[in-house]
Amino acid sequence: MNKIETDLPHVTHVLSILRKLGLEAWFRRNTKKFCDAESKRSKEIGTLVHEVIQKHIEKEKISFETEYPQEVKNCLESFFLFKKDYPKIKLKQAEQSVISKHYGYCGTLDCLAMDGELMVIDWKNSTAKKEAMPKIYPEYEYQVSAYVEAYNEQNKMDIKKAGILVLAKDKIAYNYRTLHINVIEAMFHEVFLPALSIYNFQNKNKNTGGSF
Repeated sequence: MNKIETDLPHVTHVLSILRKLGLEAWFRRNTKKFCDAESKRSKEIGTLVHEVIQKHIEKEKISFETEYPQEVKNCLESFFLFKKDYPKIKLKQAEQSVISKHYGYCGTLDCLAMDGELMVIDWKNSTAKKEAMPKIYPEYEYQVSAYVEAYNEQNKMDIKKAGILVLAKDKIAYNYRTLHINVIEAMFHEVFLPALSIYNFQNKNKNTGGSF
């Protein structure tokens, strides 16, 4: 990561200012110790799943060690089930850094893919529980919209489509949604950019010692 990137807020940090009511309820229902342990577990699983999928896309040998083999296996089998169900989607490049100098933020998109046209795909891992598939939360749409806009600006491209893939870690199941340009632009301008303004204001205020 270069100096420009370290000086800019990351997409995930910007979106952390938004309320997540489901997550707040989960924290209220459980102890701090339990929540900390589960958050650490989820982060480790997510990081490993991203690394393994990147190796697969880049045609590297896949091997891994983890404390959570069943969860990782479920995510990966869910990923390959998605590939089987959507054979027309060809995954091209994984883990691409993007910077928007115009708006002032950075991020790392999960994958560039082809589905008749170039698109961005972002993946998550989650639990399906009693549902047939894991949920796609609104913040996933906000995040991928920011990646599309930054990628287009950085590379002088005109990507008009994105995908969100949520892989279940408690069963073999996934949820996939395609976003088109009208939704991408709405999410970016109506949610992400206001969140970026608030994030920048709060951090500027914090750094200068001001108060609200």
